Amino acid sequence: MAKKIIALLIIIVFAFLSVPAHAETPQPPEIVGPTAVLMDFTTGQVLYDKNMHKRMYPASTTKILTAIIALEKGKLDDVVTCSENVTKIEGNSIFLSPGEQLTLEQLLYALMLESANDAAIAIAEYIGGSVENFAKMMNEKAREIGAYNSHFVNPNGLPDENHYSTPYDMAQIARYAMQNAEFRKIVSTLHYQIPPTNKFDKPRDLWISNRLLKPSRFHYEGADGVKTGYTVAAGQVLVASATRDGHRLISVIMGDEGINIWTDTIKLLDYGFQNFSLVKVTQKDEVITSIELGKGGFKLPLIAQKDFYYEVPKGKENSIKTEVVLKEDIKAPIQKGEVLGYIKYTLDGKEIGTNPLIASEDVYKNFLGNYYNEKEKNPIVHPLKLIFGIASFSMAFLLWRRQRIRQRKKFIFSKY
Repeated sequence: MAKKIIALLIIIVFAFLSVPAHAETPQPPEIVGPTAVLMDFTTGQVLYDKNMHKRMYPASTTKILTAIIALEKGKLDDVVTCSENVTKIEGNSIFLSPGEQLTLEQLLYALMLESANDAAIAIAEYIGGSVENFAKMMNEKAREIGAYNSHFVNPNGLPDENHYSTPYDMAQIARYAMQNAEFRKIVSTLHYQIPPTNKFDKPRDLWISNRLLKPSRFHYEGADGVKTGYTVAAGQVLVASATRDGHRLISVIMGDEGINIWTDTIKLLDYGFQNFSLVKVTQKDEVITSIELGKGGFKLPLIAQKDFYYEVPKGKENSIKTEVVLKEDIKAPIQKGEVLGYIKYTLDGKEIGTNPLIASEDVYKNFLGNYYNEKEKNPIVHPLKLIFGIASFSMAFLLWRRQRIRQRKKFIFSKY
């Protein structure tokens, strides 16, 4: 009986030891918010999804799109003169006056830190000529980014049944915007001061509303953006970014309630950082393989067209496999950068991406059928090949000439 018990205990111990240190699929967190997404900044991979394609009101997170359009279309030192429309808008404001002049940079800080709706109007009218035309620019930009399930009618996110987005789309918009260095600087600034203007005789102090960045019980290590939002119709909305050891994640929650917006966001970011690793599988311009052209032994290095990153569950960093697939019947001339094949990446037997393989240099073919590159076009670089070519040609010419002389002699003797 004792032996049976010992044997059973041994089986149980080995069963526990055989469990992998990291599960194949990490257990996602439970959040209160009705819609959410967690996205990797570098790859765009979705690490968590809760109704991420459901249309919701974005509220002031709309201003992410407003800001990036302004940064791309205007200059920070542009002087903007406010129209009377800045006084006709409700919600958050910095109390702009008609005729007041500020720089575009100052208005952008008011937009993203204080969530000023009047600043949004001033920016939209300056960049687009009118709010209506700026809204068209917003929708065009959204489609360009890949936010196909969104529609915008104003630059500030005030409620309108035709003004909507999704967690996935807002993550894509934020991911695009965070590639802009000036945008990143603005959304990670805790405090900014606008000096007195022609209409306002005191400095305006602007403070960020994102509690993940500023000292608070919801402060999050590595948080570096991007925007809060709230209306009664939209509920609490938060687009957040955090970076640790070069690994940036984008979190979006829409339609949440109260402080849940902060606790839910922290849960999502923790889930991403604790359970996933960003792996750089291939580096741009890295030599992946070489192909031999012709019978002369000429080898052409093929390089990766771009970097390839992929998010994997921790413990599977070395599990991505690569396979080189080449075009058939590759012949010269070949241009540098020409696609001659691709790398196929797989994880656990499933294809996760491809990366074009391109020629690292121009390749030519001469009349003798030999392949050569740009350097070899200059005979001074390869004198031995030049000498060999001349010698080969001379030998062929001498043989031809000798044959002609013999034929002439035979003809002359035949006459006698």
